[in-house]
Amino acid sequence: MLPPWHNSITVRLSLAFALLATLVFAALGVYLGGSADAHMTELDAHELHGKLTLVRHVGTQETTPQSMGQRLGDALVGEHGLIVAVDGDSGSIFRWPADGLAGELAAIPNIGETPVRLNINGRDFRIVAGTLTTAWGQTARIVVARDIRHHTAFLDQLQRDFWLALLAAALLTVAVGILIARRGMAPVRDIAHAAGRISAGQLSERIPENDVPLELAELVTAFNAMLGRLEESFNRLSDFSGNLAHELRTPLHTLRMQTEVSLGKLRSVDEYRDLLASNLEEYERLSRIIADMLFLAKADNGLVMPQKESVELRELCRHLLEYYGILAEHLSLKLDGENLSVQGDRLMLQRAIGNLLVNAIGHTPPNGRVTLVIGQQDGMAVVSISNTGAPIPADALLRIFDRFVRLDPGGEGSGLGLAITRSIVLAHGGNIAASSSERATVFTIRLPLNPATVAV
Repeated sequence: MLPPWHNSITVRLSLAFALLATLVFAALGVYLGGSADAHMTELDAHELHGKLTLVRHVGTQETTPQSMGQRLGDALVGEHGLIVAVDGDSGSIFRWPADGLAGELAAIPNIGETPVRLNINGRDFRIVAGTLTTAWGQTARIVVARDIRHHTAFLDQLQRDFWLALLAAALLTVAVGILIARRGMAPVRDIAHAAGRISAGQLSERIPENDVPLELAELVTAFNAMLGRLEESFNRLSDFSGNLAHELRTPLHTLRMQTEVSLGKLRSVDEYRDLLASNLEEYERLSRIIADMLFLAKADNGLVMPQKESVELRELCRHLLEYYGILAEHLSLKLDGENLSVQGDRLMLQRAIGNLLVNAIGHTPPNGRVTLVIGQQDGMAVVSISNTGAPIPADALLRIFDRFVRLDPGGEGSGLGLAITRSIVLAHGGNIAASSSERATVFTIRLPLNPATVAV
């Protein structure tokens, strides 16, 4: 099982900061250490070449080995850590300092004028060698070396100090990183606290977006939008539950009242028959409401799967006008437009257009007009059902496709017809809209046009 801090963003960020800082500082330290070493090497080379030039100059000026040694000894007085050896064909000409180490360095072969670093008896030396033709005509070999112990000691101490400083910087970065990360995560904690205050009864609360960091603004906006959708859904569910209870309460109350009154005294057979007939109407009303609700529930969950077949809209509308025409003898009914076909479920489309047609007939005053027009636009079949009469108020038009919405509170029907119509149209991949003015109220259904449609 992983430790609790393993999932902490604060710890992760702090460790990431510390690792990044350590890598950067380490790379910088390696670079500076290399630069310091190169600088020391350059200084040593410059000094060694200077001494090599000095020896050559003196060798070409003095005419005897003794005078050359005397002059070099005078020139090198005060030089510490410098070793010079000059050997001629006949033996040693000069040693500085006069101990065995100069002779030991002079015996090292294969050394040129490019400085090399050697460790002799645990001591580091940088050494160069060259040749000289003396003033008295002898060829001599010059070896110049510098004890670089103080340089290496300085670099070693510098590295130790650097790694200690790097360790301290890494620990300090972790500590400061935790403080910074905790402070940076404060808006997240505020969001969590605000989210914790939200419950089913407080869905109207929102997380303030004014002071949210830019990195969290999108998250907060999306979270508030989700709360808005949840609030809308809860409100719709609450309204739906209330409306459904109201719709079911009315027929149940009627059934109960009729039954109680009938049981109050003995009735004749005809009276009981009338009671049963009345109860049957209420049962049918309850059955229709339940069936409509089941249909809408299936539509909400995408379970309404239309049977795909070619449906000719003009023939379908003509059949509906003939069927519902008996309800509109006092009206003018007209069908116009093209003979288009769509792919869909005939019975469901018949129910959707029939709902609109019944509503249009029911809300058209005597001598009014109901018109069905079939056309096409942008690859969609368009069915418009318009009727004359009182316009629908703008606020009612916005929620006319919601469930249990009645324009006439005292009218018949459950208020589910338009909601079912919209569900059917959406299930067929179309859309529905409504508009209303003083001249007419128009419901427009758009359905994907069947490519095989043949205009008549």
